[in-house]
Amino acid sequence: MKRLVVSALLFVCMFMFGCAKDQSQSVVAVVNGVEISAADFDKALDRAVNYLQNQNPQALQQPFARDILGKRVLNDMVIRELFLQQAKASKADATQEEIDNVIARIKEQYKVNADGKELTPEEQEAAFEKATQGQNLRENIADDIAIEKYKKGLISTNLKPVSKEDVKTFFDNVSAVYNNDQKKIEELKAQGRYEESEVVANQLRPVIAPKAQFDLLLVYADKTMSDEELAQRKQLADKIRKEIKGESNFLEVAQKYAQQEGSRIYFSKMNVFEGMKPLDLTNKVFALKKGEVSNVFEIFTGKKNNAAQGFFIMNVIEKTAGQKFTFEPVEKQLEEYINTKRAESILAQATQALIKEADIKILKTFKVDKVMQNSQTANQETEQQATEQQETEQPAA
Repeated sequence: MKRLVVSALLFVCMFMFGCAKDQSQSVVAVVNGVEISAADFDKALDRAVNYLQNQNPQALQQPFARDILGKRVLNDMVIRELFLQQAKASKADATQEEIDNVIARIKEQYKVNADGKELTPEEQEAAFEKATQGQNLRENIADDIAIEKYKKGLISTNLKPVSKEDVKTFFDNVSAVYNNDQKKIEELKAQGRYEESEVVANQLRPVIAPKAQFDLLLVYADKTMSDEELAQRKQLADKIRKEIKGESNFLEVAQKYAQQEGSRIYFSKMNVFEGMKPLDLTNKVFALKKGEVSNVFEIFTGKKNNAAQGFFIMNVIEKTAGQKFTFEPVEKQLEEYINTKRAESILAQATQALIKEADIKILKTFKVDKVMQNSQTANQETEQQATEQQETEQPAA
């Protein structure tokens, strides 16, 4: 049996249109007798590359990045096919209405063109048809819906209800991290529960922590400027600050200077919670009183052309006190979190069971596999040579 590791990128091959079926092309994998074509794989990989290019382009600069991504995509395609086969066997079919609703949501993405111009209904339809040309769109959407129905049924059948005791126990762990209870934290680390509790504690900070709303004005500057230029930018910020009387005219003054050609002055209304990054900014907010306008202060990142650096002025509009980290305000969020983790565990176990029982043949090879194999062989040879040398150097008995 071919064992595959469940990838965190399960959504990749289902992204936007799913995986088209073209049996006439060469095959990269066979899953219980069902072929996955090279054409389908290439399309799925291209979508994954484009997605990563937009989200984290640096990742694609790593050695064998496309190969590693390709292995994940193929893994996801195999897992998708396994679940699709189960969905079909269980008659978890999509209705026409469900398919039409998904297509309608996809069409919404074509209301405007790349320049932001709103399209007429006819232009929108033409743009949609062009983008989806050659895709077995309805078939792929039907497959995706069927898979999701099957997964939901699997979860509802096997999901253990979350009791109040479950939530309370988890709350105690998260509360210890939130309140920096070192004794309890050491216990959680020993039990392997600290990392999860820390993640959830950080997720709950926006719910519990003090909050503030403020107007922010930035006179852009960066440290690559000459001392004279920096002084001029600082003087401009000081000049603007003198004209600001408070919330009553903050935006009026900010807009007047921002409209000047080449001013590189920006303003916005912002909401933050205590402890939110960047701390240089949020710490300033919570050091001020409601209705108070700050003096000019500077924040520099050291990175040229970073738009969020220079000389700042803020006006605090509203401040809300934080809540104590008690059970009631976070009970629902913790219950939802536990439910989600249990559902993920059910799907992970189901995936492993399907893989174990399936007849999976991977026919595509990747360069990174050969490199890793050569590296393992070289390591084994080195270890063998070291062992032989040790044995040679042992003194005679």
